[in-house]
Amino acid sequence: MLAVYILLMLCTMTPVIAMQAGADASVLVWLVFALIIVKAVLLVDHFMEMRHAPLGWRLASQGWAVIVIAALAATRGIH
Repeated sequence: MLAVYILLMLCTMTPVIAMQAGADASVLVWLVFALIIVKAVLLVDHFMEMRHAPLGWRLASQGWAVIVIAALAATRGIH
């Protein structure tokens, strides 16, 4: 459980560190999108305890992040 907390904190800190290092805005956007998916998987599996749930429920719970990211990318025209 401690490893999950640490990984979530690293996912939160990584874009800030990348921004301070001078990363391009488009790189930051895709970095944040990727980390959102990682965080969604961790939150669903560990904190919602869906690790042993049926696959359909698990995919539906984790799929919201992918759908939201795809919708944001599509509406903002991010390439």
